[in-house]
Amino acid sequence: MLTRLESADQVPVFIRACGHEHVFGSRALTALRAYGLEDSRARFWTRGEDAALYLADDVLTVSARPGMDPGPIAELVRAEGVREVDTNRDQCAALQALLGGTTESSYYMVYRGGSLEGQFPDIGPGDLRAVFSVLQRSHTYYQTHLRFETWAADLRQKLDRGLMELYQMDADGQTVGTGCIVSEDDECGVIAAVAVVPEYRHRGLGTRVTRFLVKRIQEKGKTPRLISGYDEVAELYRQVGFESCGRWGELYL
Repeated sequence: MLTRLESADQVPVFIRACGHEHVFGSRALTALRAYGLEDSRARFWTRGEDAALYLADDVLTVSARPGMDPGPIAELVRAEGVREVDTNRDQCAALQALLGGTTESSYYMVYRGGSLEGQFPDIGPGDLRAVFSVLQRSHTYYQTHLRFETWAADLRQKLDRGLMELYQMDADGQTVGTGCIVSEDDECGVIAAVAVVPEYRHRGLGTRVTRFLVKRIQEKGKTPRLISGYDEVAELYRQVGFESCGRWGELYL
């Protein structure tokens, strides 16, 4: 069964369970550091050291030991009315067999290139409204799955505590691209939400944003990691220096 985190003495077990998968594990760990155990907007569970789970805005993020019984997670999904589960692909498939729904999957990726240098004067701290506009113009997911108020409140919670970094790229007097370091643990920083508006694509701007974020993470002495979103996008990240290191999955209910 799953155990709800309610006291500080449970946190070390949760942190160890976050180590099963660095991308989703660091997301859960960053959320715990941002919200703590008292804020009802985020809730946390463990199954000993087998899994760490984080629930916010009807989205459940899971860092789980490979092969873990999906039954307790499925029970939590039903009880809490979860609409999306983010985890590794095998766990995602096992949950779909119990819950139905539809899935998407692509690659976890880790940076294996060399140290990056250079200046990026066109990239600076992101304005929430400007970044949200870029995201919505860039992909239908951001139109259908995100509400500005909820999205912005979560980012402010983490930005104000120095737990994430948000950037925008400007060109021709307007914001045309974005990207962020969405979460961190002791080993890695996770790149997310790299996007360029359609009319500025195919100019290498997404690659430029990614290289900037890689450099920022390297400056902290950590390893850059990310989720590629789609298989075809993975090839673009490989050109920057990333390698595939597993498969992630999203279950939509």
